[in-house]
Amino acid sequence: MSNKRTRLSLVEYGARIDLSHDIIAMVGLDRTKANNLLIEAGRRAATSLGLSYNPISVDGKGVRAIDFAGLIRLAPSLELEVAPKFLGLDDRDSAWREDFFFLSTLSRHGQLLASEKLLASGGTPRDLPTLVARSMTSMYEARKRRPLRSYRRVREADFFIDGDPDPLDLIFPSPDGFVQDLVRFDRRNIWNADILAAAKELLPEVRDPLVARSLVRLIEDLSPQNAPARRRKPIPARHRSWTPLHELSLDVLGGLGLNYKQGQAHAPGYLVVTWRVWEDLLTVALRLGIGRSAVVPQKGFVLGSKTKVSTGVSSSLSVFPDCVIEAEGTRPRMLLDAKYKGHVEKGQLRISEADIYESLAFSKAANCNLVVLAYPALPGNEVLPVGTCMMFQKVQVDAVKIIGVQIESRHISKSGALSKFASTLAEYLSTIWLS
Repeated sequence: MSNKRTRLSLVEYGARIDLSHDIIAMVGLDRTKANNLLIEAGRRAATSLGLSYNPISVDGKGVRAIDFAGLIRLAPSLELEVAPKFLGLDDRDSAWREDFFFLSTLSRHGQLLASEKLLASGGTPRDLPTLVARSMTSMYEARKRRPLRSYRRVREADFFIDGDPDPLDLIFPSPDGFVQDLVRFDRRNIWNADILAAAKELLPEVRDPLVARSLVRLIEDLSPQNAPARRRKPIPARHRSWTPLHELSLDVLGGLGLNYKQGQAHAPGYLVVTWRVWEDLLTVALRLGIGRSAVVPQKGFVLGSKTKVSTGVSSSLSVFPDCVIEAEGTRPRMLLDAKYKGHVEKGQLRISEADIYESLAFSKAANCNLVVLAYPALPGNEVLPVGTCMMFQKVQVDAVKIIGVQIESRHISKSGALSKFASTLAEYLSTIWLS
């Protein structure tokens, strides 16, 4: 096979497609081996994402992917991309790929973007590389007063004796001095090497001159370093505050924060659990649009108790809505729960009975009569402005009001789109109780 990569595509929860036929034509395998490539890719995806089942199903009708999105290698020159169901797959418009990487960054490192420090420093970055670079430089500035240092053995030549020179060298020194073994305690180590390499990888992609300048300062501070190590080691406990920055740097070295281009990504690729990405996007957007103090994610409420009959031991039964939005001005206290699938059946938009029962449990436990169920809008022929909220069903049970809303998220990676998504959602929630 040539070095050129070939990419096959699926849409999450989409109709089955006979990708095995395409693999047979491209690689020359028989159908059994082609199916095995897809099944094995699904197993790797399940391991990477912690799923207990294979998210790629293969049968006589074709191939279908569920509960994940991303890019994964099938063979040395063959890749499979799975587009999230709410972004769709449009060969004429590759913007969904940039949206996917943007959302992946939010999901894994969203707490950085919703921090007060980033909000106060000029709003949301214009593009994905700038977003990631700004996160990296902010984290570095916050930690550089306690540098990430470690001990290392070095052999140096100097006329000043500071280590253990060879006795023979004391009599016949080299032109540069006495060769001696030293132990240095400095910033030259494998973890800073990863951070430096990630910064250099991002720099050509960053368009914002202020962010680029901060990235250059980071590079100058940490240079020189050895090349990044192939085998990763955990950061020592005494420097655990550097772990988030190091993890983000490893993501950048894997391609996160760079443009999504064919042939750029390598196995195991980029994989995300899509419902988690949607939940994280809403949490970050609510905190950006409404404020951190008013939005409490994953707060537990006691619904009742449960008793094990055999032992008589009782424990509390708690529920955890995704977000509690506290009252402010004319906006009442409300619960928002991120929903990802199950609201489109036989072409009709509806709130499933299971989601209604869960919402009633949330309402009772939290003593809150307004519950908003937020679903991603499915791709249509028309791309609505990012953040557009569309109510599709309202359920009233006594005093409890349950509202199902679809939210447009396509093109969220464009300039200012995250801020627009957050402000539009916040504005809609401030008036939804009147509907």
